[in-house]
Amino acid sequence: MTTLRELFGGAIVAHIPSTFIDVSEIRDIADNQEVFANVNSDQSIIIEILQYVNEPSNEDAVSSDTPKYFLVGQQQISKFNERDPSARNLVTILMALFRFPNIQTDIVVTWNIPVIIGATSSSRLIAQEGDVNEGYQEFKNILASFEIKDWGLFNA
Repeated sequence: MTTLRELFGGAIVAHIPSTFIDVSEIRDIADNQEVFANVNSDQSIIIEILQYVNEPSNEDAVSSDTPKYFLVGQQQISKFNERDPSARNLVTILMALFRFPNIQTDIVVTWNIPVIIGATSSSRLIAQEGDVNEGYQEFKNILASFEIKDWGLFNA
């Protein structure tokens, strides 16, 4: 189940899974970011508005008015500077990049899914390991529902 969320003061909307909370209700978030977290799975969704960068070349993007890229990666990382190697979690990262050269803006949407939680990780007691296939389907739903309602956001 998802909820249509207003992002950046309603200038952008997207369906975010209902199990994710708005992190800005807990701590300060940079003005160019929207961050959501699922405390039961340690998953996070980050939407960032960034200054347009001329590289990589748009020639590789699917032809459309808005070049798009989709990336999948993994990293082993621990939270809170936990130094024990067994505290590292294996995290799958789903990332989409929308490029808007006409307004000198890139928008990056990222979903972090811990798929293996380290034996001594601080997340071990509170979080469940995520399902990449399920996350991928939900990520596609976010991207399909992503809509810019107010282009004036980028004139600021």
